[in-house]
Amino acid sequence: MEKTRRVKIVTGLKCNIQCVFCYYRDNLNAPNRDLAEIVADLDYAFKRGVREIDFSGGEPTVHPELPRLIAQAKALGMVRVCIISNGWRLAERPYLRSLKEAGLDEILFSLHGPSAEIHDTLTATAGSFARIVRAMENAAAEGVALRTNTVVNTLNCRSLVETGRLVAGLEPAQVNFITINDWCFARNLVDKLMLGYSEMSPFLKDACDLLEPRIPAVNVRYIPFCFMQGYERFVCNHRQVVYDRYEWVPRVRARLEQGTSLARYLGILGYGLLACGAVTKLGRLSLADTLDESVVAGLRRWFYTKGKGCADCRYAELCDGVEKTYAANLGLGELAPVAGPKLNDPIHFRREDAR
Repeated sequence: MEKTRRVKIVTGLKCNIQCVFCYYRDNLNAPNRDLAEIVADLDYAFKRGVREIDFSGGEPTVHPELPRLIAQAKALGMVRVCIISNGWRLAERPYLRSLKEAGLDEILFSLHGPSAEIHDTLTATAGSFARIVRAMENAAAEGVALRTNTVVNTLNCRSLVETGRLVAGLEPAQVNFITINDWCFARNLVDKLMLGYSEMSPFLKDACDLLEPRIPAVNVRYIPFCFMQGYERFVCNHRQVVYDRYEWVPRVRARLEQGTSLARYLGILGYGLLACGAVTKLGRLSLADTLDESVVAGLRRWFYTKGKGCADCRYAELCDGVEKTYAANLGLGELAPVAGPKLNDPIHFRREDAR
């Protein structure tokens, strides 16, 4: 499988809705980034081999220069341009069409439930469900490829199949279910929205069963493999994301992440290379791949933890374990090491001969 050549480019943290779990929730009124600053990020990414981008926020459609940014990305040589959106402005078909005319290829919609009751509660914005459904229909009608993200939590977990049915008819290229992690849950809301992997797992499996025959790519992101036995092919944790064409190149993403200074970036690389052992890959991998490994290794070491028996699990090398916030709130008692030959190929279950 080829590695991803995509990265996220942030247009600013400003947003027109207020999702209760947003990890930028305290900064959603921040100003948009300057056009020149965003273009500089585009140039940085292109020079490092990136050829596909996701404009993200906040909400990119609130940036007044978004059509120009899309056009400039295309002029630079980006072969695929996507926006990650809550769909509010894209419910206006003329606006969506203007983005398509500028060069937009794809939209990743943040859909958090199959009904207004659930979605509007999670976005804290009345009418947001009706608008995102209309926006997805507009995208399909305009021939713009679409994908979806759903953050799995206590309010929408039992309706994942219904969410799958809602999007399946629109023929998305990919459906992602993103489980509990600090990047998606504001820390002060974790206790209200967090549920155990053992509780969500049956609903995730049912959704995968529904979608697999209909959708080219279905992912469950950031879940220990032991909760997805028989469904390992859907799991996409940190060691798998680099092989997902829709995910982001780790070494470039780390540099362009909002608020990351050069010193912080070098610290991330150094931590992964030295403290987490990625330096041992030098000589065996290209420098670019080694830097990607260092970022992934650093993320796994810094944010995740495992149970005492996890070292003996056949998935030990493929699996991140659980985030430390999850462990602090729900413990490690659910983790159940799986016996069998150890696996080291991060995409073992995603190869056709493994299915």
